[in-house]
Amino acid sequence: MLKYRLVSKKLGSGSLKRLAEGLSTTLGYRVFRSRSPRSGRENLVYGDCKDKLFQYEWFAANEVSALPFTTSSEQVAEWLAGNNVVFARTLTRSSEGKGIIVLEPESPIVSAPVYTLYRKKKKEFRVHVYKDQIVAVLEKRKKKGLDNVDSRIRNTANGYVFCRDGVVEPEGLRELALKASKVTNSHFKGVDIGFNEKLNSLFVIEVNSAPGMEGTTVQQYIEAIIS
Repeated sequence: MLKYRLVSKKLGSGSLKRLAEGLSTTLGYRVFRSRSPRSGRENLVYGDCKDKLFQYEWFAANEVSALPFTTSSEQVAEWLAGNNVVFARTLTRSSEGKGIIVLEPESPIVSAPVYTLYRKKKKEFRVHVYKDQIVAVLEKRKKKGLDNVDSRIRNTANGYVFCRDGVVEPEGLRELALKASKVTNSHFKGVDIGFNEKLNSLFVIEVNSAPGMEGTTVQQYIEAIIS
């Protein structure tokens, strides 16, 4: 059996380190992290960043239900005139909501490489995928006791945490996650999906090619790998 090797440009990632340590303990040999693959090894890729514009274009070309997007300020003006909220994404290779400027109907339009139309969501999920296998389904929930947080951007910096207890999965969630995950060549994917309960509609927000993982999630990835 080939020994595993974790290949990534993100060698300083705590998640990658936890994964390597867990695999090493489980398999009984040291699983190395490296920037380059090695022959004679089962090379597992962690991280293959596709910028947000690439992702949105790929989703549209492959008929993946996702956020409407544009690079046109004229289209943004039309959206805002229709009393919509628009996210100006000034950074295309960022996470945790960095680089997002929220444009309200009366806001001046700021320059950005890509814009997305905000879609209301009752729930937001993070679906972890290893290759073509669902590893875990988590729901982003606001920390108890927190008020006055912007629910439109659900990340840890904004008071949201990933929860696995009592998660009720909308129909089609897993299928959409698997379809969207193919946007990246990373073997590890974190697919963020919004759910509009009123419209019974699912839509992809983005795919993370180097998803954060700890605790139970690390163990679930390890089980998926060795299975």
